[in-house]
Amino acid sequence: MSDHLGEAIGPDTPCTILVAGGTPSDISVIADHLAKEGCRVLTVHDSVEVPACARKSQPDLILLDLDSPDIDGLATCRRLKRDERTCNIPVIVMTLAHGGHDLAEGISAGAADYVSKPVRIDELMVRVWTHIELHRTRQRCILQQHQLFNDARRQRLVQAEHSRVHAELEQRVARAADELAGVRAKLAAQIDERRASDARLHASEARFRMIVESGPVPMCIASMPDGHLLYANARLRELLRLDEQACGTINMADFYVDPAEREQLVRCLATEGSFGDAEVRMLRADGTQFWAMATARLANYDDRPAIYVGLHDISRRKSNEEDFLRSREQQRGLSAYLDGVREDERKRSALEVQDDLGQLLTAVKMDLSLLRMRLTEDPEGLGRADDMRELVEGTIWMVRNVASRLRPAALDFGLVSALEWLTGQSRKHDKIQYELHVEGGEPPLSDMQATVLFRIVEAALTNVARHAAARRVNVTLVTGVGSLGLSVSDDGCGFDLKAAYASRAYGLLGMAERARLIGGTLGINSEPGKGTTVSIHVPCEGGCSS
Repeated sequence: MSDHLGEAIGPDTPCTILVAGGTPSDISVIADHLAKEGCRVLTVHDSVEVPACARKSQPDLILLDLDSPDIDGLATCRRLKRDERTCNIPVIVMTLAHGGHDLAEGISAGAADYVSKPVRIDELMVRVWTHIELHRTRQRCILQQHQLFNDARRQRLVQAEHSRVHAELEQRVARAADELAGVRAKLAAQIDERRASDARLHASEARFRMIVESGPVPMCIASMPDGHLLYANARLRELLRLDEQACGTINMADFYVDPAEREQLVRCLATEGSFGDAEVRMLRADGTQFWAMATARLANYDDRPAIYVGLHDISRRKSNEEDFLRSREQQRGLSAYLDGVREDERKRSALEVQDDLGQLLTAVKMDLSLLRMRLTEDPEGLGRADDMRELVEGTIWMVRNVASRLRPAALDFGLVSALEWLTGQSRKHDKIQYELHVEGGEPPLSDMQATVLFRIVEAALTNVARHAAARRVNVTLVTGVGSLGLSVSDDGCGFDLKAAYASRAYGLLGMAERARLIGGTLGINSEPGKGTTVSIHVPCEGGCSS
């Protein structure tokens, strides 16, 4: 079957007829008549042009004159039938043949029909329309056949695609089934593992509850932030004196003596997530108070935020601490009292030594002077009298020095005078340059305050002379409105504060305790090789006196 079908012809499609050969008069008559019938007529007068024109125009019918001198009719007909592009075009040959031999050759060459010359137009038109209709019918059949063939081929392609898709779907279903089986196996394993995990979790929870319930630490769980009691172990119920059925109806906020303490702890939990070793005052259910050390963290309980709290009763420890603080305050008061008594005793002793013993020594000195006047003629007696006078004068100086050490007389004139005397005395005995700087004049201090400050400076200067190896010491007194600052700084070797306090430096502790007795604070700043500064700050009432 030829693949070249030509143009599909409908019932209203005009016919194209190729007339090849013949005399001009015959061709003109045939062409005019065909044109009147609505046909398009093409004429060719050469054997070479006939196949070319047929291939190009694809006529519905070819009228071929076998007797034309310019066209070899039989050869042309054979060429048309051999060409697959023109083999389906019907050919009607026109001939003068009187015998059947020529007609047989024409039919064997591929002609569909013949018309004898001279051509009778009516006969020609009948044959023309008959073969055109046959040609069109053949064309439609061929088109339908090709359409059926294409439909069958498309159907085969669709079936092949369907088979391929079906096979692919089966493979996918098989893979999905395998995957599903694997997933089911994994899911079953996970379910078994989950059940085992749940069993372990329940067992662990039971052990945890047993440990918590019977543990020595009072513990509870409260809602966040309102504080409703969700769980309490036996020790906490015992500590707060609660019934076992009390959980859920009690708010932990009711057990705080000071609600502000709980609010502060809740804020700490909200920001930090936990806190530890917080000391709070709490109430029991019967109204008695106790001290507790609380440790808490923020977590979930039944998918809600909750506070996990551990309490420890520290009432006994707090009582011991309060007793210790009271004892310490009493010890400080006793120490202050003893210092006051000691200073009073020094003051009294200094006055007694200065007044009584000084007067006696002065009287002895005067008697020795009278005795010397009477021994003018006894050189040995004069020498003994001079020796005794020098001894008495040295004793008088020693008495004055002892009286000053017990209590400098300059303290009776204020702290500034006492510091001037102290730095002057230190300057006489040590090879150190002492400088006193006073800003703000004489501070308004009581006798005890002035004495304590003097003793602190005295102890600091003693430490400098013994240990600092300093060349220069500055004593600075600054009196402001409502406060006093006193410092002793040197350029000596300095020391390690931590090591000094670790070795129980009682001199430093004594200075700090003296400062605390008068409501002051002592600060010491020192590093090895960088000198030492001892400073004290004391609040004082009123302004300074100039």
